[in-house]
Amino acid sequence: MARQMNAINQAMLYLEIIRRIPRHRFISTIEIQNSLRASGIEVPILTLQRYLKQLYDSGNLPIERDDREKPYCYRMGTDSSPFPFTNLSAQEALMLRLIEANLHYQLPGKLNKAMEPFFEAARQTLSETQGRVTRENQWLNKVAVVSNTLPQIPPNVKPRIFEAVSNALFENKKLKLTYHNAEGAEKTKVVTPLGLVQQDIRLYLVCRFDGYSDIRHLALHRLTDAELLDVMAFSDRAFNIRKYVQEHHFNYTNEDTKKILLTLEFTSNTTALNLKEAPFNRTQKLQKLPNGHYLLTVEIEDTLLLDGWINTWKASSGIIRIEKTPIHNQ
Repeated sequence: MARQMNAINQAMLYLEIIRRIPRHRFISTIEIQNSLRASGIEVPILTLQRYLKQLYDSGNLPIERDDREKPYCYRMGTDSSPFPFTNLSAQEALMLRLIEANLHYQLPGKLNKAMEPFFEAARQTLSETQGRVTRENQWLNKVAVVSNTLPQIPPNVKPRIFEAVSNALFENKKLKLTYHNAEGAEKTKVVTPLGLVQQDIRLYLVCRFDGYSDIRHLALHRLTDAELLDVMAFSDRAFNIRKYVQEHHFNYTNEDTKKILLTLEFTSNTTALNLKEAPFNRTQKLQKLPNGHYLLTVEIEDTLLLDGWINTWKASSGIIRIEKTPIHNQ
């Protein structure tokens, strides 16, 4: 029975290796090993190379090998894959392409690596270079996400940094980080990760430094090293990243931020319509005055983000009165 189970386990490992060999591009043994590791499967590199050689030499699979230099690289050489998971429908491929494009930094590094064979299959299914121009493929050119901020090139985040940070969050483990602060000074800290926030083009790790109780924000592009420690982080069940972001407006407030009653009087019908369709919050009240102007009142935090919004729309909205009345806690 033990011998039979070993044979089954080896066969399953062969399947896991084969499903990671893409079509139309070569993949290295290191990439396959990393993908297996991301799924919790540890295979020594020499063992993996031996298995790949056996699969290639068998002649039973359409595997091609690039042996111009070592280590060798492999790919599936035909459009017909031996496994149905790569034979995606156009709708499935479209869904995976949208996930890859829009959720890349919201998936843990291990999950991103484990999903890579599916992303590769989706890219090939919708590849225009393969002559398959479909409605699903064209859909990718018919949707876009527009930011309210000025366009900027995203700062570079090293893949190994993102992988370590996201995996620490996923596994609830501590991190040892080396980073440069805003003044350029290099620091090394052990932190408990609490959340990952994408703000426009920047990624921030929300965390607590060991020995401190306050919450810090570290920009991932300023991290020069990130080591996932084999130390469980204290789980703060009271902390909720969505609530934290909502209450702090993230990087636009400080400890002295106050809640105010904002009063705006303005003349623009378009601004009134926009604020009626998408109010600031549930405390907002909007009324039309006898003189044709509009009066808005809302309880809101007095932030740089609010001042920026007012300054941006002041002229086009015809804002003629701005009042900020502090709200004192009862």
